[in-house]
Amino acid sequence: MADRHDVLSDPFTSRLIRIKAAQLCRRTDFSASDYDDLQQAMVVYLLEKRHLFDPARGNVEAFVTNALDSWAKMELRFRGRLKRRGDYTCLSLEGTTVEFNGDADPLDSMLGEADLQRRTHASRRSAIDDADLTDAIDHAMSGLSADDQELLRHVAEHGVAATAREWTRRRGRCVSRRQVEKAIRRMRARFEDAGLGES
Repeated sequence: MADRHDVLSDPFTSRLIRIKAAQLCRRTDFSASDYDDLQQAMVVYLLEKRHLFDPARGNVEAFVTNALDSWAKMELRFRGRLKRRGDYTCLSLEGTTVEFNGDADPLDSMLGEADLQRRTHASRRSAIDDADLTDAIDHAMSGLSADDQELLRHVAEHGVAATAREWTRRRGRCVSRRQVEKAIRRMRARFEDAGLGES
């Protein structure tokens, strides 16, 4: 039987952990400062679950992908519960003053362009972020069937109505816009599970 340490020492594992952490940091539930903590939490989770890996039933990549997908869903549910607790209070950026160097200034005057971009989800991505995003999309796409990938690309290029017409022509039977939209919703859920829904 393969060494259980293979789960953590496999290069795929460290790469996927980096991708997952970057994906989560792009969501409103997290910030860039959570990146290292998220990676550590995933390593701990895999340490706890690695005894479940059975090389006779599957490969390391499949095990790690499923384990980290499960961890991410649990973490998002946990964050959602925290937000719904009701004991969070909102602060007005204009009405809240902060004392700095003996002066009391409104909080919004201390925020810079980068803060505004984060609030409006318009942050400029670095080359590293772009590479992580490309990896994340490629990873999510690789989990789709060839037909689904082709459908998604066709919708992106030509729209839903044109895709429904083209698929009707190709298959020799009616493919409605509603069927295409249903397929898109199914695929969108997979991308959201991968952390791409909020960016």
